[in-house]
Amino acid sequence: MILHILTKAPDSSAAAQMQQAVGAQDSVLLIEEAVTAALAPAWEAWEQCPSRIFLLLEDLRSRGLASIAAEHQLPTLEMDGFVALTEQYTKTVTWY
Repeated sequence: MILHILTKAPDSSAAAQMQQAVGAQDSVLLIEEAVTAALAPAWEAWEQCPSRIFLLLEDLRSRGLASIAAEHQLPTLEMDGFVALTEQYTKTVTWY
């Protein structure tokens, strides 16, 4: 079980590589520029990782995207949730 942390936009090569690496038991956390995925509800990763992909609320707020994520009912985590999520996984991979 791996927690994949994506820092780049959904149309980046890092995002494409991450999508290829995500396994059935893995989860994804979108931080920094990756939270712009809230603007792309048709992004294939949403279907690839249903209920296992999260957006960091602090980064959504800093980019003015929190209301869009809420409107699309996308799962978000605050920093405490981020820490709790990392504790659930034996391995973490960050995609830059």
